[in-house]
Amino acid sequence: MNRRAVRTTRWLLAGALLAVAAACGSSTKSGSATGAPISLAVNPWTGSAVNANVAKIVLESKLNTKVTLVKIDENATWPGLDTDSIDAVLEVWPSGHTADMATYIDQKKSVVNIGLLGPDAKIGWYIPTFMLKDHPDLATWEGFKDPKNAALFKTAESGDLGQFLMGDPSYVSYDEQIIKNLNLPLKFVVAGSETALITAIQSAEKNQTPLLMQFWQPHWLQSEVKLTQVKLPDVTDACLASAKAKDLKYACDYPVDHLFKAASVKLQTKNAAAFAFLSKMQLTTDQQNAIAALIDGQGKNGMTPDAAAQKWVNENPTIVAGWLK
Repeated sequence: MNRRAVRTTRWLLAGALLAVAAACGSSTKSGSATGAPISLAVNPWTGSAVNANVAKIVLESKLNTKVTLVKIDENATWPGLDTDSIDAVLEVWPSGHTADMATYIDQKKSVVNIGLLGPDAKIGWYIPTFMLKDHPDLATWEGFKDPKNAALFKTAESGDLGQFLMGDPSYVSYDEQIIKNLNLPLKFVVAGSETALITAIQSAEKNQTPLLMQFWQPHWLQSEVKLTQVKLPDVTDACLASAKAKDLKYACDYPVDHLFKAASVKLQTKNAAAFAFLSKMQLTTDQQNAIAALIDGQGKNGMTPDAAAQKWVNENPTIVAGWLK
């Protein structure tokens, strides 16, 4: 804000102070304080880091708001929003959080949906596309009922069963339930992180080796490696009810996720400007993937999330300006 010359008379000084207060958006009635520090959740996947770092750069450089990024798994994020120890999370996959949404948004009303992030997303089962040439029946889950087909995916970790590979153990996942409830000769194995899963996919592509795993769209790797989604049973009301009840009876595909942002209900009072900005901020699938590729797509030479986000913000001032209107 530009400083203005202030005359020495009291009434002009008082008027100038009131003008500054109004311009900054402060209000003793609402308790709002533009610039009050906030915290954003960073869940353990690259897209979440992309969103949070882009928001942090804009909030600190344009809205004078100090931002703390909190690394936390997606399940623990909701209690954090509930207690106001976390102010917002910018990428919620609703298929995994039906119960949380019911508890914190609908019932307790301590968390508020602040709008769509932009991308529509889809979790699913994937295999490298090259496998379909010799094993076209692996395009659907029914192909994995055959023990001979499942045996193609055996590893030291899976023993006599075929391996199903999961990324980070903190991810919300129904894959173990799907395997059990469809009676498939597969063993659920955890890679340990998104990075480890990406490495396994790249290795399978390079060496032409079998791999069955959970993966998703949008993801920058989908533009570099040819993967085919395995057809699972269609999503049913019973599966959606199972997800909400957490009764371990889930036995179908994952639904399409319209990714959204969520905030503590207290954020609007705590920092109205930040609340308004986060509500308006959106990234397309291509935009998020482009930033993520700068981080993970370069191997050991990849940029840090904050550096990649800063590069994108610098190169896209018109988009950022639209979020601030």
